[in-house]
Amino acid sequence: MSDTLTEADIRESLPSGWEYADGEIVRTVEFDGYLDGVAFAREVAELADEAFHHPRIVIEFRAVTVAFTSHEAGGVTEQDLELASRVNDLD
Repeated sequence: MSDTLTEADIRESLPSGWEYADGEIVRTVEFDGYLDGVAFAREVAELADEAFHHPRIVIEFRAVTVAFTSHEAGGVTEQDLELASRVNDLD
C-alpha cells in the first residue's frame, strides 16, 4: 500500500487541469458530443484497469468527470497523481 500525500504535496504535484477537493483529485473534461465523452471514459477505464486502480467516472451529456483517490491508503497517493497525468495524455 502506498503512503498518502499531504495536501501541500498534492497541490504542488497536481497535473494541469486537476483540482484537489474532499480527499480526491478531480478533473472534468468537456466534449462536443455525448459519445465523445463516452469514448474518453472508456479509455480512462482501460488505463485504470491496467493499473488496477479504479477512479470514479461520471459521464454527463458533454462532460466527463474523473476522480482519483486511494481508498485502501485513505487519501491521495503518488499512483493517483501518476494516473491523473496519464489521463491528461488521453484528451
